[in-house]
Amino acid sequence: MKERKPAASSPALVRILAVCASQAKDYGRCIAAKVPEIEHHMCSKEFLALRACMQTVVKNKA
Repeated sequence: MKERKPAASSPALVRILAVCASQAKDYGRCIAAKVPEIEHHMCSKEFLALRACMQTVVKNKA
């Protein structure tokens, strides 16, 4: 089987993840705590915080 190289991360994605690391961790921690009984909107507070952070980073790029 041929080995696949990991996809190169775009600089924008790297920047977003660096700036929003704490929100991403909070969301991931919430999801991980609910496995395997994850339901829709279960971690919406954390998700909305992550989304807001990501949107701010994208908007401030310009």
